[in-house]
Amino acid sequence: MLEKELADLEKDIQHAADAELMVRGAGRIRFKENDESRYLGPSSGIAITRLVMEMAKQNTDSKSIKDVVPEFTAQEIKAAFALESSKPTSKVYPMISSIPQPNLPPRNLTYRLIDVFVVKAQAMLPTLHEPSFRQEVEQVFNGSDDPCLNFQLRMVIAISMQKMSTEYAGLADSYYLAALPYLEASLRRMDLRALQCLVLIAQYSLLTPTRTAAYWVVGIAVKLCQDLGLTEEATVTKSPDGRPLNPLEVDMRRRLFWIVTSMELGLAHSLGRPSCYSIPHDYINVKFFELVDDRYITADGVLPGGTPILAKCIAVHFFKMRLLQLEIRRTLYLNKRDTPANDQDPWFSQMLAKLDHWVASCPKNDGGSGLSEKWFHGRRNTMIVFMFRPSPQVPEPSVDAARKCYEASVFNVAMQREQIATGSVDLTWIFTQSLFMALNTILWSLSYPDIRREHPIEEVRAHLNVALEAMMLAAERWPGVESALLLYKNLVTACLKAYNTDESFVVHSPSNHATPSSTQDVMTPPSISSPSSTTTSLRAGNHSIHDTVSIGTVSRGHSADPTFPYSQASPAAGVRAESQKPPSYSHWETVPSPLQPSDSNSTQASYTPQGYTESSTVFSDVTFNPTTPFNSFPSVVPGLPGWDPNYTVASTTASHLTYVDAVVDPMRWMDTIDDQYSQYFNGAFPIPPWRGRTLSQQEQIELMASLEENIPDVSAQLVRESATFYQS
Repeated sequence: MLEKELADLEKDIQHAADAELMVRGAGRIRFKENDESRYLGPSSGIAITRLVMEMAKQNTDSKSIKDVVPEFTAQEIKAAFALESSKPTSKVYPMISSIPQPNLPPRNLTYRLIDVFVVKAQAMLPTLHEPSFRQEVEQVFNGSDDPCLNFQLRMVIAISMQKMSTEYAGLADSYYLAALPYLEASLRRMDLRALQCLVLIAQYSLLTPTRTAAYWVVGIAVKLCQDLGLTEEATVTKSPDGRPLNPLEVDMRRRLFWIVTSMELGLAHSLGRPSCYSIPHDYINVKFFELVDDRYITADGVLPGGTPILAKCIAVHFFKMRLLQLEIRRTLYLNKRDTPANDQDPWFSQMLAKLDHWVASCPKNDGGSGLSEKWFHGRRNTMIVFMFRPSPQVPEPSVDAARKCYEASVFNVAMQREQIATGSVDLTWIFTQSLFMALNTILWSLSYPDIRREHPIEEVRAHLNVALEAMMLAAERWPGVESALLLYKNLVTACLKAYNTDESFVVHSPSNHATPSSTQDVMTPPSISSPSSTTTSLRAGNHSIHDTVSIGTVSRGHSADPTFPYSQASPAAGVRAESQKPPSYSHWETVPSPLQPSDSNSTQASYTPQGYTESSTVFSDVTFNPTTPFNSFPSVVPGLPGWDPNYTVASTTASHLTYVDAVVDPMRWMDTIDDQYSQYFNGAFPIPPWRGRTLSQQEQIELMASLEENIPDVSAQLVRESATFYQS
């Protein structure tokens, strides 16, 4: 008995909360009770969930989250889920189908679905050349058996139906199933059309739960981009045999590179997984695509008379946001570096100014896509949370950082509640994840006494209720969200108990670990000479890093996770990397803009990390700057007041700090937290009858009959774009 108590005491000491270890560590989450574990890295937001659970435990004097959400409450969650699922479902159609739809919709109905795709999908991801695709649709209706044409048409129909409402999700799934038999032959081509097919699958997978994992589809698309030479400007304009490509082919290659890159960076960011690209964004030199309407882009060249259209301007601005996300992730969520050491570092203010600049230069009209100026402001807030929440680089943010996170999350919660209710944006799983992140961030910020003093409990409770309402609406598309509602009510109750005291619940870091620089460092456990102090030596090349572990922290031992292929940089590579110097701001742009960063002669303060020297490289032989994709567009864009096409997101980090995969800290207590997270956020709840079955053939007929009456009419938006943005 005494031995057991001693063992429990030692376990409590080892598992004591350490902010840096909690934030830096990755996790393996089971999304279903009997599902295999999935990897989530630090940038996914899993760490802030741990911190919220830790705060709930402290406020309830609990040793584990199971005490915060006892077994009785867990059963109550399941009962509430079953009650909600047993409501009358006579008008509810299943969201999945097991029967492919053999027939295409009538021709006129297909045209209208294509219009929906153009307005709702092409605005952010211009995957297809519209005039060419409409011609190919006619070929399919005339009996063409080309696998790519048949696959793409059925996927466009499926995506359009998914963007309409959940009522047609099952019918959309039947067209998705009908497209799959054409996939293998389409991918066998290994050309640009095959890449378009992969992008369409990824788009569909982000809209609704599917049998296809978007992460793997996008990974294949990245490799195909590399094989086709789309990742460098020098090769994007040429065929594999070196011949120049026509303007239409070049434009489509640039489009698909940026679409796949955006998907890849977005998924790596949301899942906390390494990006498939092996270079930092400073070295991406592929130019953006043409901003004019597709009917002006031909194989013979860009026809005169075209002006930039809103949809493509929105897409370009969205892609620039991905590079801002990547810069933040590289600085704060990968290998630990000397700077920034805290959120008062000049890097944060400079990065914040860039985010403000990005929002100020965004398109001011959404053109029916839902991507309005308010939407861009919400994306800025998401990046602010990404910057100022606890990160592996800054595990203990200041109260000012918590204040920024609180304000940004409160705005986003209200905005997302409105967006879900009005259907103005797609309810993707990434959107749903950002809703959870905002709620977690509000709860985490309450661990600071200053935040609680500034915001009364009634105000905070009102914001949290808005978030819970949004989660209820999101559950219609993503059923797993329902299982978290009652759990969050318990977590909210526990966290709000912090208002009963002026005590701080911020988790501190007694340790100051440097990230291991090689696989050997991760897999080789240090020898432990004392439970109170452990000193290890991590060796990489000729360098030695001494790491002191204080009492209450966990030393690095063998990871329970599978071995990941961590890359090891040779000493020579390190020397080459350190010799690289970034260009000054004066080389980033050729056309000045009022909102651009000032040059070296400006009196405005700018942050220059130690060791920076101005590059002497001048790109006089080429028409674009190969260190940046942001080459200048016309300064004045007719019909688009307020959008600054010359906005740049020049890097604020040193280019010699190359991309290095994040390393997992094998914390012994991590599995316990991950299991609890999986159990209570994704429990094995009863499956309602309408969710347990698939769409029948009779239901497909019923939905097809109602589709013509319910499909939104977007023709006015297409006409308005033509009238507004094609003026000479």
